[in-house]
Amino acid sequence: MIDLHLHSQASDGVDLPSKLVELASVLNLKAIALTDHDTVDGVQEFIRFGEEQEIIVISGIELSIKHEPSRDIKDVHIIGLNIDHNANLLNKTLKLQKKGRMNQKKEICKRLNQEYGYNITFDEVKKVAHSTSIGRPHIVEVLIKNNLAKVKNKTKNELFKMISLGGEAYVDREFEVNLEESIELINNVGGIPILAHPGIYEILNTKKFIKLCVQAGMKGIEIEYTYNKNRPYFDTNKGEWALKTLPEYFQKIANEYKLLKSGGSDYHGDKKDIKIGEAKVPDKYLLDIL
Repeated sequence: MIDLHLHSQASDGVDLPSKLVELASVLNLKAIALTDHDTVDGVQEFIRFGEEQEIIVISGIELSIKHEPSRDIKDVHIIGLNIDHNANLLNKTLKLQKKGRMNQKKEICKRLNQEYGYNITFDEVKKVAHSTSIGRPHIVEVLIKNNLAKVKNKTKNELFKMISLGGEAYVDREFEVNLEESIELINNVGGIPILAHPGIYEILNTKKFIKLCVQAGMKGIEIEYTYNKNRPYFDTNKGEWALKTLPEYFQKIANEYKLLKSGGSDYHGDKKDIKIGEAKVPDKYLLDIL
């Protein structure tokens, strides 16, 4: 098996990039990819350590792309596999992307505190993150830790929605690549643009959206994914349904549009009770990706 969707401490994961390699090697996985959010800071360590093990390691990234509700693009992520993580174009764009991410999270924390009375500061969220890539899970973690009485009747998913697109404390980013720009960027640095976890998006017409992605140059799509342990299916009666039904559906879509197939656990460490390799992605996908 392989796992082409992993996160490290460089973004919002728990483990060092080298630890991911170590864990995957113990499980005898054939290949793994590091796909941190809007950063490649952990890729060099990941590749270097991987070269010393009997496992294929793939440089990657997971890009957050600009919300465009008019095109039904909301909170969509694009994965790039086999990227040149040292490319100047990539790092220049990521510098702007990370600045936009940091300022956005800072403003969200400010709103939560000043407008909604939550005990939260951006400085504390930064300490929790342990990286320059601060995400919504870090904010939710601090919200829960510091506001037990205030959030006792809210689920993690509800808190997450509060700071997501359409939520009362949401703030737009100053800079973010759009769908076409993200695909062009990944192509220009030698990578393969892949639509991440297509089954989690709140869109009106899934097939129409994927067709839009294909027209924009998308080359692949994630098939196997831990839908039962991720929003919006986690802790609902649709978790097992999503885990069984969605991969079968996206297999058909991939065949119809002749898309490369990928997949992964979206492992972040000890979060969500997800294990590396849990998505059971078959080795055969490697033939087209490598």
